[in-house]
Amino acid sequence: MTTEINEAVREATQTLRPAGTARKRSIAAFFSLLQYDLSILWRSWVIRFWFLLTIIGAVTAVLLARTYSDQTSFFISWALVLYTGLGSFVALIVSASAISAERPFLGVAVISRGIAPTPYLLAKLFSRSITVLGMFLIVMVPTMFIVRTQGLENDMTTSGMLLALSYWSLMLAVLVFLGITFSVLFTNTLLGVTVLGVFWYMGLMLLAATYAGDLTADGVLGGLPLVLQGESRMIEVSTIAIIGGIPLLVLPFLATRIVNSRDM
Repeated sequence: MTTEINEAVREATQTLRPAGTARKRSIAAFFSLLQYDLSILWRSWVIRFWFLLTIIGAVTAVLLARTYSDQTSFFISWALVLYTGLGSFVALIVSASAISAERPFLGVAVISRGIAPTPYLLAKLFSRSITVLGMFLIVMVPTMFIVRTQGLENDMTTSGMLLALSYWSLMLAVLVFLGITFSVLFTNTLLGVTVLGVFWYMGLMLLAATYAGDLTADGVLGGLPLVLQGESRMIEVSTIAIIGGIPLLVLPFLATRIVNSRDM
């Protein structure tokens, strides 16, 4: 691992002259480390296994929508809820272990090459976000539109589907940003994953308890089917956008501040 990071950094810096190239060096390091981390992620058996399970789940949702006469918003709502429960764990592991797992040799591999911690952190942030959101959107976008056209009882609108996808993308992005921040904050990977997992799933349970009407199959979904049906109100959309947008703006600065204040 140390050799691979060294190689990524070397490729980013070997063509740059030492004088007057600090900014170019940082940008080159960022893109080189971004490419390196993306390649590592897509070679991971965890990522590939979860991607396969997601495809299987999507195919199942399509087959159910073509077989049963329930409304399509019901099937897609359950697909999104299940993805939240299981996919959040994968996103949590991928992000919360991003930096802490490499900390024992990070100083030798990166800092000795003259690369500041900030490009390394931002490369991790972008690569993990791209991977998590990519796996979600690549599968869920076609699944929603196929279910809409193939389902026996369609009640979804295009605007509702896009809004639901935006909600879930925002939620996953916030989780990744939190995971990267926890990875910087906790030097012990297991501790960071555990603490973030407890807080995240407690938050999901509180959210479900707030919006669930009852413990029936329809009640647990809360207002999600209405979102897919295009019946969301603007005040709800604005509130969710603000609540999700604030962490996306604050967490990168917080993580950068922490990583630059610590010795690698």
